[in-house]
Amino acid sequence: MKIAHILPHSVRFPLLAHNGRYDWVLQLARLQAKNGHDVTIYCHPDSELDNIMTCGIPHASGNKDSNNIGTLRMAVRHNHDIYHSHFDNLHYTLSEHELSQPVLFTQHWWPTKTTLALAKKNLHKNIWAVPPTRYMYEFDKESHVKSKGFIHHGIDLGKFTLKPVQQSHRLLFVGRISPEKNLEVALSIAEKTGLGLDIIGKITEKNKDYWRSLQHRIDGIHTRYLGTKTHDELASHYSAATALLFPSDIHEAFGLTAIEAQACGTPVIMRRGGSRAELLEEKVTGFLFDTEDELIDAVQQAATIDGADCVRFSKKFDIQTMANAYDSLYEQLRADYIS
Repeated sequence: MKIAHILPHSVRFPLLAHNGRYDWVLQLARLQAKNGHDVTIYCHPDSELDNIMTCGIPHASGNKDSNNIGTLRMAVRHNHDIYHSHFDNLHYTLSEHELSQPVLFTQHWWPTKTTLALAKKNLHKNIWAVPPTRYMYEFDKESHVKSKGFIHHGIDLGKFTLKPVQQSHRLLFVGRISPEKNLEVALSIAEKTGLGLDIIGKITEKNKDYWRSLQHRIDGIHTRYLGTKTHDELASHYSAATALLFPSDIHEAFGLTAIEAQACGTPVIMRRGGSRAELLEEKVTGFLFDTEDELIDAVQQAATIDGADCVRFSKKFDIQTMANAYDSLYEQLRADYIS
């Protein structure tokens, strides 16, 4: 099968820094190529990858939107069996005559109002969303976003395995340093439980004011900011942590860090709501909370969680299982389109 993965023009492989969405695409593309598919990634023209063709518009402008639309249109002009978009909604800008084969897009982020409006008035019969959770799938149905079901995101379990690392008696926060991730909640819990807190995540320019507002609570000893980490480094921190805290209360498309932590035998404590109940087995691999008192109680009970149960649960999210599900969806969409 000839598969096109379509990314923003600015994405260049090999990646210079870790990016969850683009690393996920690369892992899926590599598995598909290994399984015998003819895979092309449309991105920056200077990209280079082994065993996977890359392609991009040769003459880019200074306008990001124009470059992305050019990349998308370059992809659909080529003869692929499936076009797999990783834009939020740019595929809806294609006119009817520009589409030749099925287009699907993985919903890496929760749908924006713009995406929902475009999806609702979309007249194309061959653009399909792929939500990563059942919760988002139900939301899509109610919002008139066409989909044939959900496919849970997967991880390479070989990179996150149970290790005999002695617990550090420290909590862990992994994620973007931004207001919607509620890092201040994790800091409060560290202060009230006496457990240390390690913070791993990227700080973007737009969130520097938020980060500065928290500086007085990060002393470098009890609470530490560790910057960003590679997969191997993350695995060591997951394995050593008492628990991973996930206090975000926004609609999350998924939550890969929750699965990665459990793959290392570490329980996860998440705010109740949305799709988060799909990402752990409550009171077996972690806890869901509504109030701060429930969060403190969950932290105190974290030691009762068996790491082997966490690893067992994480196997539901193996990346090969995800890749197989995408293969099946591709075949279904091709059959529907041909018929």
